[in-house]
Amino acid sequence: MTTPLAWMGRNPIAAATIAYVGYSAVMLRLDNQMRATGGPGIVPFELAGTAAKAEEILARWGEIGQRAARQSMWLDFGYMTTYGALLGLLIDRRRRRRGHPAWLPAMAAVAVAGDAIEGVALIRVLDGQNIAVNARTAQIAPSIKFAIIAVALGYSAPTPLKQN
Repeated sequence: MTTPLAWMGRNPIAAATIAYVGYSAVMLRLDNQMRATGGPGIVPFELAGTAAKAEEILARWGEIGQRAARQSMWLDFGYMTTYGALLGLLIDRRRRRRGHPAWLPAMAAVAVAGDAIEGVALIRVLDGQNIAVNARTAQIAPSIKFAIIAVALGYSAPTPLKQN
């Protein structure tokens, strides 16, 4: 009989995918709570960029939406771990098959670092701390994060088989 830990050790990409999907469900639930207030989900808040836009979103959310956003921001530190691990494993698998440099999976860590910077900045916005600077920081960090993730996913994507 195979234990779950033994199975995860033999199937790290599958295990990381399960963790990521499970965490995504939790994050989606919080995003839906924010939208139920009449405000946007978390991504427009991440990309607000100015104090005026961030404050508008906070006002639209009200207390309930802000509570969901705060929970989302704190849980995001765990979420970034799940997608970072999955992305790193996918990059490493492709890197090994192509014989590319061992540092490539670090791209996932750079994306996670950008997400962490974003998360801290957004928690500060939610706390009313230097909203203009933190909203701008929170806008720049995910832009870099999303760009790195896009490149990493493109690199990791399966290539079609050659037809003879």
